[in-house]
Amino acid sequence: MIVQLSKTARRTAQYMTRSLVCRDPYQDQVLVVWLLVFGLFWILLNGQPDQRSIAYLSVSVALVTLLTAICAIDARFGIIPDKLVVVTAASGLAAAWFLELDDITYRIAEAVFVAIATAAFRVIYRWIRGYDGLGFGDVKFLVAATLWIGLRSLPALLLIAVISALASAFLLKSMRYEVDGRHAIPFGPHLAVGLWLAWVFDPMSFVLG
Repeated sequence: MIVQLSKTARRTAQYMTRSLVCRDPYQDQVLVVWLLVFGLFWILLNGQPDQRSIAYLSVSVALVTLLTAICAIDARFGIIPDKLVVVTAASGLAAAWFLELDDITYRIAEAVFVAIATAAFRVIYRWIRGYDGLGFGDVKFLVAATLWIGLRSLPALLLIAVISALASAFLLKSMRYEVDGRHAIPFGPHLAVGLWLAWVFDPMSFVLG
């Protein structure tokens, strides 16, 4: 367990340092990483010296750490590890309880709805197009994300993720890398940054307002 955590930490650190300066093999991740950093700085700059804001900051640091690890692994291997998804889901429920953002039972019901809807979309897309448009790991991540931000913020997550992915695809094309439906870039990092920005710019108004 310790060895695995150490390996994940090293991969995450390498991902961060190389992506920030747009170095191989993470040139397409530069936007993702800078958005993660931007969100954290936004929280630090807009926070207040009270117990509520400190709690929000602590929870946010835990979230961005998890998301960065997910980005690092998915960008390198094209998978979102189940263990990280489980931790993301569990910490999402803990955050909802800790910050009293919503009723936990209601959040779980929303997550179940998202699981059914995204799984159905995945099946229908494959039936129509002949290949997966959304990986199963992405489906599980969206379910975990719902526990953090709720169903009402999910459209914002998806919009940010799509814009981020398009920007990364444009960057890869500018470097003469072939990008099409069958050779798509990993979508996990863009879902992660979508969750992060949805978290930063939605619960913050509740915490700091």
